[in-house]
Amino acid sequence: MKLSLIPILLGLCFSLQAQTPCAISELTVTTGDCHPDTTYSATINFQVTSTTSSLFDVWTNGVYYGNFPLSALPLTIAHFPYNGGANDVVKICINDNPDCCKTKEFPVPACITTPPQPCEVYNLSVVTGDCHGDSTYTATINFQVQNAPGTEFALFANGALFGYYTLSALPLTIEHFPYNGGANDVVKVCVNNAGCCQQLEFPVPDCLDAPTPCAITELSVTTGDCINDSTYTAVINFQVNNPNNNLFDVWTNGVYYGNFPLSALPLTITSFHYNGGPNDVVKVCINDNAGCCKVKEFLVPDCLGPISPCTITNLSVVTGDCHGDSTYTATINFQVSNTTNSLFDVWTNGVYYGNFPLSALPLTIEHFPYNGGVFDIVKVCINDNAGCCKAQDFLVPACLTPNTPCAISELSVVTGNCYPDSTYTVTLNFDVSSTTSSLFDVWTNGVYYGNFPLSALPLTITHFPYNGGLNDVIKVCINDNPDCCKVKEFPVPACFNNPLPCAITNLTVTTGDCHQDSTYTAIINFQVLNPNNALFEVWTNGAYYGSFPLWALPLTIEHFPYNGGAFDLVKVCINDNSNCCKLLEFPVPDCFTTPVNCEIYDLNVVTTPCLCGQFFAILSFQHTGAPNGSFDVVGNGVNYGNFPYTHTQPLILGPLQGNQGTAFEFVVKDHQQPTCRDVYELGVISCPVSSTDDAGSLTGSLSVSPNPATEWLTVSVQGATHIVSGVGNLEIWGADGRRVKTLTVSNAAAFSVSVNDLAAGAYQLVLNTDGGRFRGNFIKI
Repeated sequence: MKLSLIPILLGLCFSLQAQTPCAISELTVTTGDCHPDTTYSATINFQVTSTTSSLFDVWTNGVYYGNFPLSALPLTIAHFPYNGGANDVVKICINDNPDCCKTKEFPVPACITTPPQPCEVYNLSVVTGDCHGDSTYTATINFQVQNAPGTEFALFANGALFGYYTLSALPLTIEHFPYNGGANDVVKVCVNNAGCCQQLEFPVPDCLDAPTPCAITELSVTTGDCINDSTYTAVINFQVNNPNNNLFDVWTNGVYYGNFPLSALPLTITSFHYNGGPNDVVKVCINDNAGCCKVKEFLVPDCLGPISPCTITNLSVVTGDCHGDSTYTATINFQVSNTTNSLFDVWTNGVYYGNFPLSALPLTIEHFPYNGGVFDIVKVCINDNAGCCKAQDFLVPACLTPNTPCAISELSVVTGNCYPDSTYTVTLNFDVSSTTSSLFDVWTNGVYYGNFPLSALPLTITHFPYNGGLNDVIKVCINDNPDCCKVKEFPVPACFNNPLPCAITNLTVTTGDCHQDSTYTAIINFQVLNPNNALFEVWTNGAYYGSFPLWALPLTIEHFPYNGGAFDLVKVCINDNSNCCKLLEFPVPDCFTTPVNCEIYDLNVVTTPCLCGQFFAILSFQHTGAPNGSFDVVGNGVNYGNFPYTHTQPLILGPLQGNQGTAFEFVVKDHQQPTCRDVYELGVISCPVSSTDDAGSLTGSLSVSPNPATEWLTVSVQGATHIVSGVGNLEIWGADGRRVKTLTVSNAAAFSVSVNDLAAGAYQLVLNTDGGRFRGNFIKI
């Protein structure tokens, strides 16, 4: 068989070029911007030689990413998944050629490893100005903020929400800042969320009545253990300047508790009565000095369990007759839940009006002060609970505005179902008079939503965006008329207000076809209750795979990485919620679980003698199982092809190029079951230079005896042009082109060498001496 290949090699000797295996080089990764979903931009580029396909595959941190044409290079991955460490890994393979791959580990961008800095409000200042007859004064508020999560801030005056403003409005001048009655007032600002706030207590302007010199400061409440009778321990402490008495009075949630000496501070109340909401209130006054008081609202202890906050709903105002003093009759009514206080406070157009019992509802104000415009505003708060308030703007009676401009009234909002993407259904309706257009605009939590015809009322918004708090805000304006608007703050539906814990159920994995890159198709599906996010994350065998929207379920992973055993693992988590996860171990598809009757064994590879530096590899093996299937032969970055098991053996591969310095390896593996395989390591093939190439460099030949030989050879030099003496270097080459032995002889002219350790076959001797180069052949039996 080997002799029959010699003519083929001779014919190809001067026409075939050495086959260069497919190779990827100069793989580079350039990172870019980071994204909130813990991914970043990465641009991949590389060079490839002797490619076997016009496509290439990409893996990111061990997870199959996708298949792309080479013409797409350089390839930008907009959302490269961060693996959690200092470096990430990308792998490139020419499509369907697992031996032509390149892997690169690279540093992740600094923006992904630097944690986001928290929002912080600082340098809050208040500059007071002129006083007004309604017990208000001008106040200019300014502050600085870093790492702001948004562009708006909420302003609280003396514990009550005053309004929402944009950061660009700073410094902000409030013409009518409400005076609280003491020496100091308090302002608080919060940027977009309750965790980014700063509060400042500041002296009121001198133009107000001279404040009482007595002042209570630094009032604190520290809560302790809960008791079965819905009470708990609370420790009260404060500082007081210029007290006119050595006693102080205490109220708990509006109920008088007792009288104590200042020397009793800090005062422990062993049974502080729980008010039923998330906050309780304590009030202290210096005895017999109602002008020297301090109120503190504080969180109740966690041991009291889940809490329903105080809420005011259905606030309405019905207007009546007008009076000659620019006032009119107004009847106020509302409903309240979860309050333990029987009093409520009223503000008219920002001015404190008075304190009334809840039993007085509906409350008629005979002389409601007209503010001069189309709308007036009323605000109600449960007494001593600045967090339980409601404001409502309403049309003033027509008797005050005979030429009524465009006005929106009776704006109502009805909430409905909640959705996994943190939205819910809202149906809005309103009345409008003197309209200037047949269209109206809608804003949801300050963001423009769209433009609609009035004929669409009532309008249902199926995905109203939840803002994260107890209340959301909607605004409507008649199109192109910014003076004809209406704003309504309303409670979010209970499915957002009192969420149940997130839970993933019915996680399933359905497996499909196997692929040659040791991956397979897997379809993931599950159900989720009360998700707090519209995204979910997937891990495959412990490696992060990616983030996907819930609407993408069921999710098909075309290249699920096989872990090597009978079972693989998948894990899913709702995005940004490590407490809402599910892990499933499932059997890998049958195409990866090698049947017991599939076996490839006794792989053997022999080579032909080299000619022109090239040789053929002759491959044979044994196998059981899959008689109608096929097998692949790969090695050294080359896919030698796919063959049916019925193919005649031995299989002849080549011609292959010798003298490459690379150890040849051949792998035979089942096409459908790549774990069913055998490997043969042939080693480095060094082809001796043939006589046709180096005849001029030979000085003579070697005489070898006995030939054939069994254990020893006697070797002497023949045909030398001058006497050969001294040390020589002897090389023994096999018929397959491999150098099998090298040794130094002390007398190059004549010597003996052991061949006992050589296998039976044909060999060539090459002797290099100072007197020239000599060659001979022998057979080992």
